[in-house]
Amino acid sequence: MRIFAKLLVAAMVIWLLSVVICGLVGVSIQFPFTLIEEGEIAYHRWQTLRIALFLTVAYYGLQYVLGLTKQVYPINFVKVYIFNMCIVGLALFYRLDVDRKEYLVLAFWLLFLTILNIATANRYRRLFKKK
Repeated sequence: MRIFAKLLVAAMVIWLLSVVICGLVGVSIQFPFTLIEEGEIAYHRWQTLRIALFLTVAYYGLQYVLGLTKQVYPINFVKVYIFNMCIVGLALFYRLDVDRKEYLVLAFWLLFLTILNIATANRYRRLFKKK
């Protein structure tokens, strides 16, 4: 499971870096691999990402203000962000009455999050350590 989770994260990193490079040269890619013209990102998609990012930063900021901070791994930030993205996405997609196929994107991220949670949970970590 740990190897599978690492492969998923590696694939996500490759996709993200590809999107960044393409974006810098003027080509926009919408998840998963749809090329779109500049300025044509669907409202519900960019709003979901924007609100999820703000919510994630607010979460960590609130932890800091309340003195509840602890050292976390970068994968924890990713998990919190993907969780927020799925919750915000569900709310926005429902409110904006988007096409049902759009919910498949959220289903993918929920599955991705589930795999990450299983692979990185402390109670399972012992089982997947190299011996």
